[in-house]
Amino acid sequence: MWSAAARELRKRRSVIFGYHGVGEPQSQLDPHFLRVAPDRLAAQIELLRDAGFRFVTVAELAELADGGPPPPGRAALSFDDGMEDNHSQLLPILRRYGIPATVYVSTGLIGQPNPWLAEGTDARMMTRAEIVAVARGGVEIGAHTVTHPDMSELDRDACRREMAESRDELAELTASPVRTFAYPFCRYGPEAMEAAREIGFLAAVTGEGRGGWQPYELSRAMITGKDGMASFLLKAAELYQPLFDSAPGRAVRVSTRTARRRVRALAERRG
Repeated sequence: MWSAAARELRKRRSVIFGYHGVGEPQSQLDPHFLRVAPDRLAAQIELLRDAGFRFVTVAELAELADGGPPPPGRAALSFDDGMEDNHSQLLPILRRYGIPATVYVSTGLIGQPNPWLAEGTDARMMTRAEIVAVARGGVEIGAHTVTHPDMSELDRDACRREMAESRDELAELTASPVRTFAYPFCRYGPEAMEAAREIGFLAAVTGEGRGGWQPYELSRAMITGKDGMASFLLKAAELYQPLFDSAPGRAVRVSTRTARRRVRALAERRG
């Protein structure tokens, strides 16, 4: 069933997927479900591969799009923030399948404790050496600001500073051009879009139902650790959010909330 749906999707569109981390699901450690389990990510990659998708970086897909919808059948995997598991977990998976991806790094967080996972853990962000290793592994490194602000609340000069300083540090570190940018929290406004254009990014990505195929608001299907294959494909087809916001969608979530919590708790105990 999933294979047939993925093949139909491949015939109709290209997709940019947005992730954060890769790791086993543990709600106490990862309350926002920002990490996708390694085996689940591998299954998603295999589904897309077997459906005939060609994997590209965000920059490559932006070039194909050139301001409008790109040819169908391309998939770009992107990962925000620069979590340590992008090096320890993601990079081996990409090597196993021989595919590229794009990792967006907030430079002010390099080597710091991971601010989105629970306190008291040893989770951290990638070090400078790990970022270099990921870049040498064929991953596009993109900019994600210095301080990870909500850019819809910044004026154009502040947006330019966050973008340019992040870009320049990463370009020097990796000895490679930094061509694309990801808006933190997927939030942006006209000032941020104009700043991205002015400082010379090829494209900027957003998500969560925002944007389209314009260069400085490329939409992404944002994938979390809670997504099964059905929601993964619905997000890729841009059908998930309309269903989620509908009255039937709300009713289903309410009626299944207790059961879903029990399933997650059981999975964590077994893990």
